[in-house]
Amino acid sequence: MFPEERHHQIIEMLKQNKSLSVRQLCDVLEASEATIRRDLTKLEQQGLLERTHGGAMISDEVNIIEEPSFYQKTTEYHDEKVRIARYAYATLEPNETIFLDAGTTTLEMAKCIGESDLPLIVVTNSVMASQYIAKNKNVQLYSLGGEIRNHTLATVGQITLDSISRFNTHKAFLGVNGISVEKGLTTPHIAEAEVKHAMMRQTSEVIILSDHSKFQQVTLCKFGSISMVDAIITDSGIPSHIEQAFIQYDIKLIQV
Repeated sequence: MFPEERHHQIIEMLKQNKSLSVRQLCDVLEASEATIRRDLTKLEQQGLLERTHGGAMISDEVNIIEEPSFYQKTTEYHDEKVRIARYAYATLEPNETIFLDAGTTTLEMAKCIGESDLPLIVVTNSVMASQYIAKNKNVQLYSLGGEIRNHTLATVGQITLDSISRFNTHKAFLGVNGISVEKGLTTPHIAEAEVKHAMMRQTSEVIILSDHSKFQQVTLCKFGSISMVDAIITDSGIPSHIEQAFIQYDIKLIQV
């Protein structure tokens, strides 16, 4: 079992049981005590759990969000997502190359691209976004292969990661499930986190599209730190103290 899989299972088990001993985790995951202790140390460093004498418990300071269905996410804060997406689309220059991931706000941006005649090169791992973007005959579209994750209709896995490594883009437009100054950018699923991180490595400018509900939230898998972000496009629902925290990191915070 890969470390990421163990980490995911440890958190899921702690959600159900609140606290577990190292021995209990060893028995269920069929791993050595040394391996489990390393896993717990790593997860504690990410702020996802607290070590106890001989075990661990879910951190009370962190709100670990369950992943909602894709349909549920498309209906939540829909007006805000549309405004954010339209602003992001308006920043595009003709013939730019961009990554677009499989979020619900980036899907709204894909609709804007598909309804226009703006010449672009777009690389995406979103099955649904590809369908909208393909309507624009001036777009050179690369739909990344890989395993399709049913929950989000995103392609993930090694084939997807290998494909991303062959591209270099001007910008990457990415969605998040959680964004925090302390914990960084997070998403519930390790395979999608890997794809987002790979896109960040292969672009010149990272732009996060996020409605206000994602701020100061933390989900299971971190895919980047705040220092890797160039701009965040969000709505006007951000409290001023959170706004100042991000501005201190020299991040362009755009509220629409």
